[in-house]
Amino acid sequence: MKSILLNYSDFAGGAAIAAYRTHQSLRSVGVDSTMWVNKKVTDDWSVMGGAPRAQLITRLRSTLGIKIPELLFSDEEKIERSYNWISSAWAEKLNASQADLVHLQWINAETVSIRDLSKIKKPMLLTMHDMWAFCGGEHYTESDRWVDGYSKQSKPDSIKGVDIDRCIWKAKRKHWGEHFQLVAISDWLASCVKASALFKDWPITVIPNPIDTTVWKPLDKKIAREAFNLPIDKKILLFGALGGTSNPRKGYELLDEALSYIKEARNDIHLVVYGQGTPEYPPASHFPITYAGRLSDPSAMCMLNNAADVHVNPSIQEAFGQTASEAHACGLPVVAFNETGIADIVEHRKSGYLASHSDARDLANGILWVLDKTNLPETSDHRMMRAAARERAVDLFSYDVVGQQYRTLYENVIERTHGKITDARVADKAV
Repeated sequence: MKSILLNYSDFAGGAAIAAYRTHQSLRSVGVDSTMWVNKKVTDDWSVMGGAPRAQLITRLRSTLGIKIPELLFSDEEKIERSYNWISSAWAEKLNASQADLVHLQWINAETVSIRDLSKIKKPMLLTMHDMWAFCGGEHYTESDRWVDGYSKQSKPDSIKGVDIDRCIWKAKRKHWGEHFQLVAISDWLASCVKASALFKDWPITVIPNPIDTTVWKPLDKKIAREAFNLPIDKKILLFGALGGTSNPRKGYELLDEALSYIKEARNDIHLVVYGQGTPEYPPASHFPITYAGRLSDPSAMCMLNNAADVHVNPSIQEAFGQTASEAHACGLPVVAFNETGIADIVEHRKSGYLASHSDARDLANGILWVLDKTNLPETSDHRMMRAAARERAVDLFSYDVVGQQYRTLYENVIERTHGKITDARVADKAV
């Protein structure tokens, strides 16, 4: 079985890493998968990127794709958007390929236009890494316009000028008339899809992001702390996000509030932030902070997770939460909010703690609960929690498990598509 995964990049950003891992998981179960990208970062022979000239055009298309629509409106909330309005050559190339199936991943940054998708004639499925597919242009939004279908009356006061999200949503409804298979990476995202005006009747399956549990694994904590020059006698809290503390969706402010409660109970905390370097003007903190910077090497990231006592992911919206599955693969307990995609990763009070959504006080409770279990590292509670975290990663997210789920889905999609083609031919002959 031959498949092509189409994604903007093979390693630039969390969705790209997830897509590349999915590609690797497919190859691990015997699928002849290749990955086609606009921006190639790895030296993997099974990933096809554009020639230097094509990459220059890609960067130009991406820039124009953002700048031109943003001349038409302004948004006080500065929500991240993709417009996908500039056509590309990908549909033609995919149709001419020998692939049995096309697997779309994160296709934003003008990788393909909304209209391009309707031109793909191969059996197709789309894995959603955020809310963009069923929204307007927003990657994440706290508005519920995607439920009511972006009516004129629901245009927010923060948007001045053209209602760009309504325009994009209408384009999706116009060009995506033929239902194709959808994949959500968490139950939370699937529930959003089923409630959406655009996709509520579409076929959807939940398959998580995979992780290579032979690379991400438990290591010696003392050695890990020495590698990052972290204190041996402190409880290490790990927080990570692209952009670190500056991304409001990732919830650092709620973590900081939780730490204000924790300082009343403990004085042995050391916070480690990765995803950003030390700011020019570091914010005031209730505990000492080490900024680990942007880490791209999996071995270094694995080592950092092994240096910690608990990983805290206070995101208020999260489609999955790869940092949490990475932590679990290393045997590290995770504290996060419920009602996000991370709820599929953490088993409450077994492999970590799921706090009430956006409740900083309960987030603090969860951190303290985990730390209490680690006061004596050799206690049975501590060993059981770390073992439960590792076990969930291996059982739910390892390459064999996720790759096989996709392989089965591929077979079903191809069979359904060929059945539709046969039915259509029979109907044509009857006419």
